[in-house]
Formats: sequence, structure tokens, C-alpha cells
Amino acid sequence: MSDNKDEIKKENQNKVEENSKDEDHSTEAKENLEDNIEVKLNDLNDKYLRLLAENQNLRKNHEQEKEDILKYGSFSFAQQILGLTDNLDRAFQIFKNDEKFKTDEFKNILSGIEMIEKELQSTLEKNSIRYIDCLDKPFDPNLHQAIGEKESDKSPGTVVEEMQKGYQMHDRLLRPSMVYVSKKSDK
Repeated sequence: MSDNKDEIKKENQNKVEENSKDEDHSTEAKENLEDNIEVKLNDLNDKYLRLLAENQNLRKNHEQEKEDILKYGSFSFAQQILGLTDNLDRAFQIFKNDEKFKTDEFKNILSGIEMIEKELQSTLEKNSIRYIDCLDKPFDPNLHQAIGEKESDKSPGTVVEEMQKGYQMHDRLLRPSMVYVSKKSDK
């Protein structure tokens, strides 16, 4: 009987050891599963954050594009209207500088052209189109286009004459000012 008892004890001990091993395997499997789940969760979280950042960037870009369209949508129209502005300015200068147009009969025409010119300038300003003031200022290749040099007592590189007005729309150049730049006198 003692042998039976010893055998039963051994069997029970073996079962306990097997159960313990099964529990160890089970615990190890659970830990591996938890590690795998955590790695996958971190990967998914990383992907989610990247997609969220990409979405925010796309939204920002879209808002910037929309703002630019509203701001600069009439850019080509503004460039085309500058020809009308130039011609009106030339006509006004002819009337203003010619003695025969200074008589009473032409004063109404002169004042009418002046009103049209002021209204056009006002409309340009309302649409953020502004004249580039360049006379007696240093030459800036970003705003001016030099068409020649003229001797002058002003410092070299100074704009001394404007042949065609330049304009900007917001912060973009619509058309550069066509200018003559001073140079040192040869004397």
C-alpha cells in the first residue's frame, strides 16, 4: 500500500507540476499576447496620429489656397486693366500740359477726366492694387525695371525718371515700374 501511496503522491505531484507548467505556458502566452496587442495598438496609434497630422496639413493647405484664390483671383484682370489706367493717365497729361486745353471750354472735359482718373485709382485701392512710388528712391530689381541710365547729381542707382507706373496687388508684383536710373556724371 505504501507503494500505491507513493505512486499516487508522485502522480499528484506530476499533475501539479504539469498544471504549473501549463500555467507558466498560459501566463507566457498571455504576456506574449499582451505584448503583441500593445505593439499593434502603438502602431495603430502612430498611424492615426500621422493621418490626423496629414489631414490637418491638407486642411491648412486648402484654406491657404482658398485665401489665395480670393486674394489673387482677379490678378490677370488687374494686369489687363493697367493698360486702361496708363492710357487714361496719358490722356490726362496731354490735356493738362497743352495750353489749348486750358481754356474755359475744355475745363469741364479736364475735370471729367480728372474725376474718372480719381475714381479708377479709388477702385484699384479698394481691390488692394497700389501704385509703386519709385521716384528718388533706390533702384529695386524686385519692383523696378531699368530701361536706361541718366546722368544725375543724385546718388548712383537712384530712380530719376518713371516711364511707366508699376503696381502691386497685395504683396505680389502686378507690373514693375519702368524707370531710368541715375549714374555718375562723366564730368
